[in-house]
Amino acid sequence: MPADDQRAAALRLVSSMSPAGQRELLDTLLGQTAIEADQSLAPTLRRKPRKVRGFKIRMDLLHVKPPIWRRLILPGDLTLNLVHVVLNEAMGWTDSHLHRFRTGNDPYAPHFITEFDLEEGDRGVLEDDVRLDQVLAKVGDKLWYDYDFGDGWEHVIKVEAVLPDPPDEVELVTGRRACPPEDVGGPWGYQGVAQWVDGGYDKALLPDQFDDAKHAREWLPIGWHPATFDLEVARDAVRSALEAAEDE
Repeated sequence: MPADDQRAAALRLVSSMSPAGQRELLDTLLGQTAIEADQSLAPTLRRKPRKVRGFKIRMDLLHVKPPIWRRLILPGDLTLNLVHVVLNEAMGWTDSHLHRFRTGNDPYAPHFITEFDLEEGDRGVLEDDVRLDQVLAKVGDKLWYDYDFGDGWEHVIKVEAVLPDPPDEVELVTGRRACPPEDVGGPWGYQGVAQWVDGGYDKALLPDQFDDAKHAREWLPIGWHPATFDLEVARDAVRSALEAAEDE
């Protein structure tokens, strides 16, 4: 079988698996020893700068085509738990799964722990105690943001510009393409769904993880189309979620 056909067959197989099955396969392939070894390391933090600055960042969702991304302007003193709120809403996720920030281009690189991790007995650097300007400082710096460990959504945040002053409030500048539906099966499952919707719901393109077109349509958010990103709706969602989080 040609290499391209083998790859297509493998992607079809993975997309038909449940998120838990995909994760089990990944863990089997990579091995648990590497995971356990790297999780014992702590991320490296910079000192808090004397002056708070702003960052223009671009967040890209990895492993999907065409690209899905958002551009934001954030204050450097925003703590990572609030950065999570902003990024989750800007992308369009529903915050119904776990997340984590990590500082290296490796799924098992050192990461910050969340309140949930703390309650579970994990030890490490709590994201609530870390400011954005302790992990980002200059143009080109990167931070990784993972969401839903079952589906395995990975985002990379890259600094495009360092501003002399922080913004008065978080600003979602622009973005491209819709957030994938929740629990769709990760990048592999998403690609099939996007092709089906882009293709006018052609029966021949119905993704393997759905029983029929009715099942698939019920799974998707109302009016969802992979090419559509509503900037104003996303801005309102970011503003409301951040206000609610800061009032807690």
